[in-house]
Amino acid sequence: MNKKIAPYQWAKNVGSEVLRFDTNTLPDPPPCIKEFLKELTNSCPINEYGDPSYDKLKKLISKYENISENTITVTNSGDEALDIIGKAFLNNGDYFLIQPPTYEIFKSQCEINRGKAIEVPLLEKTFGTDVNNVIKILKNKSIKITFVCNPNNPTGTITKLEEIEMILKNTSGIVLVDEAYREFYGVTCVPLLAKYDNLVILRSFSKFGAMAGARVGYLLASEKLSRVFDAIRFPLGVSYFSCKLAEILLEQDQNWIKEQTKMIKNERERLSRLLEKLGFFVYPSQANFILVNFGKRAEEICQKLKESNILVRDRSNKKYLEGCVRITIRNQKQNNILINSLKKIL
Repeated sequence: MNKKIAPYQWAKNVGSEVLRFDTNTLPDPPPCIKEFLKELTNSCPINEYGDPSYDKLKKLISKYENISENTITVTNSGDEALDIIGKAFLNNGDYFLIQPPTYEIFKSQCEINRGKAIEVPLLEKTFGTDVNNVIKILKNKSIKITFVCNPNNPTGTITKLEEIEMILKNTSGIVLVDEAYREFYGVTCVPLLAKYDNLVILRSFSKFGAMAGARVGYLLASEKLSRVFDAIRFPLGVSYFSCKLAEILLEQDQNWIKEQTKMIKNERERLSRLLEKLGFFVYPSQANFILVNFGKRAEEICQKLKESNILVRDRSNKKYLEGCVRITIRNQKQNNILINSLKKIL
């Protein structure tokens, strides 16, 4: 048993009265939820298993991503996808490379699958990719998986496509690019899949589709790798309900996805400016959240916000993130409540 693995930290027993700026979710569920519930009222064959191939959902994802159905593996959330990656590529003691501060489940899932982490921290002050150091290590060590979170969670910073290509060219292992927040950035490395057999892209309906509670994700990779992933994944890991909701979302709500994305991007700029006016340093972000330096008062401010039923993600005691707090971008009304609460605290 590996006793070193730390569980992912979540806020527990959070009531519906709490405004959540801590989970990077969208402010409202998708409009198609009404159609989804209506369909379930008319027909809900929950006594039977669903389609283990997820054919209809894969066809819809294929159109959304402009990519072949044979390159898609549907998973129970992006986190199951990460477990599949660990199982597919790691033997006992194999190395994987992460770039902290980044999504903590990269490390925990790979360690559960007996991998060993090599860390190449993001550049100080800017949280940019230290691509030269990454390539240096890739050339000198056998690295099975290199993780690139783009945009990166929790910093909101990006790795340029040319930097991702440099990493792909300089490793014999897999490069996993997590594009969970891609829509809020607007740039994807999906076109690189035709060029590099060692590229795998991770996606999730949690963010762009406002479906965090449904737990649907997918992997994009070469046909050869996709067959491997399909062999490893649970044959029916995605519930009938979640699969149906994802289908209806892609059939009906793509314009809504674009509108929500535009609103979040506008609010991201506005909220950043308002926080800067309050005297805080805000890191430039391409995601649906921002990283803000609250300094030595971070813990105190987070606690006082909590007392006002507002939750933010306190990262101030984490290595590389001293004094920092991650704040989800919500709608204008909710963001104003946060700003007004901060004004009172200050």
